[in-house]
Amino acid sequence: MKHITLALAALSFVTVSAQNVQRESIQVDYISRPSEPLPAGVSTYNVVVNQSYRDQYEAELTQWEIDTQLAQETYNAEMEAYNAKGTGAKILERALLDEKKPQLILPRKPVATERVFERGIIGSKVDMQGMTRTEDGATVTIEIQYFEGSAPEEGKKEIKDKEGNVTFKYYRTMKYRQPIRYMVQLPDGSIVVDEVLTSSEDFTTYTSDKYTSKSALNKAWNLTAVNNRLSQMSVQAGCIAINSNLNDRFCFSKKTRPMTIYHAKTKKKVDYTDLNNAALDMKMAMEKYLNQPEASAEGIRACVAVWEQVLTEADFDNKKARINRKMAGLLYLNLINANIWLEDYDRVDVLFDEMRRLDTKKSAEGTADGLDTFSEDQRRRKEINS
Repeated sequence: MKHITLALAALSFVTVSAQNVQRESIQVDYISRPSEPLPAGVSTYNVVVNQSYRDQYEAELTQWEIDTQLAQETYNAEMEAYNAKGTGAKILERALLDEKKPQLILPRKPVATERVFERGIIGSKVDMQGMTRTEDGATVTIEIQYFEGSAPEEGKKEIKDKEGNVTFKYYRTMKYRQPIRYMVQLPDGSIVVDEVLTSSEDFTTYTSDKYTSKSALNKAWNLTAVNNRLSQMSVQAGCIAINSNLNDRFCFSKKTRPMTIYHAKTKKKVDYTDLNNAALDMKMAMEKYLNQPEASAEGIRACVAVWEQVLTEADFDNKKARINRKMAGLLYLNLINANIWLEDYDRVDVLFDEMRRLDTKKSAEGTADGLDTFSEDQRRRKEINS
């Protein structure tokens, strides 16, 4: 447990009646170990952002500046030579050679046809938790490739009112994608990741707002603005995905996972005070997990002892028993969750085997779907980081 820190970011007391079952719903924040830890000593990183179109556009601007300066210099030289001639010579040349006064013709400044992203803003979206951002260390490179969009297609939707009158709404659709590549290079030059974000390779269909006339649609439609907006949305989503991927694979990152603690409602004939107290004690133990890990572990173990003792009185054939098949299944879920956070994964395996013999789908309000996967993932991350 020394490598996992856990806090309760949002802790709510939610009671849901299902016969006599009650639940405490908790949102658990915890530090997840990396699934692919970086080599020892690699604790810093920096981010480099490239954009294919930005490079092209900046090259066009540079060439435009060169051509503009050359045009100005040529014009200045021609004007100097022209001004040096006498009035008679100017008149004669104009009459015989049809030569006129020099004119300054400047090249047209390039207009961006794709959205140009600021490197610093995009780079700031990457936050490798537990690592220090400096100019050295591992290098994360994000490459925003060319935006691709299909030619817009016209669409028409028929609308019929209660009287049977038919009207139409007009819109446009197009397919687009914004491929994003990312790479992680270690200080020794080795590359541990070089991938194109999968979601960015697939085309997505965009549908415009619908208008009552084609003229209204034409007036509102601006393909450059649409492309810019779609590109921005794609890159923002891509940065979130890349940051999540990097943190999951290489960092001790904060994650959130829901957790449910089961107990039961005390009635006149059946007393569940022990389970009610254990549920509340478990909540308090989890509240101490971040700042008082030893006290938290002690509290969790105390709850485990209660649940294990109560399970010894289970009567799986008597529906009216205090701890019947259904209640026993729920207590197993409590024990599995508790032992996952105690990092006793061998015990978790045993509990799963015991619980599955009870036919959990009938004996528990819910099933343990996902808990076994989470337990195995946590076990593997612990082993690979030891």
